[in-house]
Amino acid sequence: MVRVRVRTLQRVTVPPSLFPNASPAATHSHRVAAHFADNGTDCNVYLASGLDVYCIKMELKETGADAGKDGLLIPVDSEVVRAWQVEQCPHRAEIQGIALIPSSSDDGFFLGSVDAYGRFIVTSLNSDIPGSSYTAGPRDAGVGEGWWAGIVFNRNVPSLQAAVGRGFAKAVDVYDKDMHVRTLRTLQHPTCLTFLQGPLFDSGTILAVTEGPQLSIWDLRQAERGGCVQRMLGAFTGDSLNAIACSSEGLVAVGGAERVVMVMDPLKWTPRSRWTGCLKYEVTGLSFSAVDPGLIYVHGLDYEVVCAPWNREKTGGSNTPAFSFRGDSRWLGFDKCCDSDLFAGWSEAGTIYAGHVDGNADL
Repeated sequence: MVRVRVRTLQRVTVPPSLFPNASPAATHSHRVAAHFADNGTDCNVYLASGLDVYCIKMELKETGADAGKDGLLIPVDSEVVRAWQVEQCPHRAEIQGIALIPSSSDDGFFLGSVDAYGRFIVTSLNSDIPGSSYTAGPRDAGVGEGWWAGIVFNRNVPSLQAAVGRGFAKAVDVYDKDMHVRTLRTLQHPTCLTFLQGPLFDSGTILAVTEGPQLSIWDLRQAERGGCVQRMLGAFTGDSLNAIACSSEGLVAVGGAERVVMVMDPLKWTPRSRWTGCLKYEVTGLSFSAVDPGLIYVHGLDYEVVCAPWNREKTGGSNTPAFSFRGDSRWLGFDKCCDSDLFAGWSEAGTIYAGHVDGNADL
């Protein structure tokens, strides 16, 4: 296992002039996204509230991180470098999820945002060229009522392919840029989705969806069974799954209301590891570490964030955290970059936490 070092853990307060109060959204919505800026010296944290998306730019000074009571890291107070509202087409309903994907033509990013009815907008963050931003929506109205919706980009294909999940509609819509490709019909209300990566999924056509207590696997090239190639129980108690993550090796992790992180082997789709009681309250987000795939980030319904080994066989039967910290109130959103261990969280009190972790062989 690669040892990790917390280079910095900082916090800032969202300026009240930017927006006074955050909208509620679903408890497991993904309303935070982050990326490095200015060659890694700063980071941009995007927040979705109401009908708009906002950006907070903050410095990433290498301050280290001291541990306090129970080994929890103590964040360092910082200042907002700049704060602004992202210019994009307005949404018609509350935004439930946002996602970032690097641009293939330059060093910029595309930002995708989806509202409660499944209508999404993709905006180029550093281009004013006409056609660099677009919007699309589902072909059907679903049940006519909005709730959770999520968006995820496919990083395995050069085009801007995106999947949009709609909770009440029991549907996942797949788009190639702004063109609707197909709709996948789930058996239960979807709660999270991701495109699978790794050696077994080079085609970039495999999509994983959590729906109720089940994990379903979909092949976008297949027509039989509506595209569903595998379905398995991810929560043995029947509680809902809220989060899903895929490692660089192709392992798939799920977690939810029963406070268990289950890591599955994609060769046989059988459980490889179960981490029980990982948090005090239900799991709402998961992400494998890019520095060390043996570590996984877990955050919950309240204010906890834990980074710990998921495989007890390699740690002598222990899930002792590599590090952990707590926010000042429950999380409204939390995100970790796919290709690095830059993470950011947004609390109900209006505080943004940002940190950066790297490997350190000298530890």
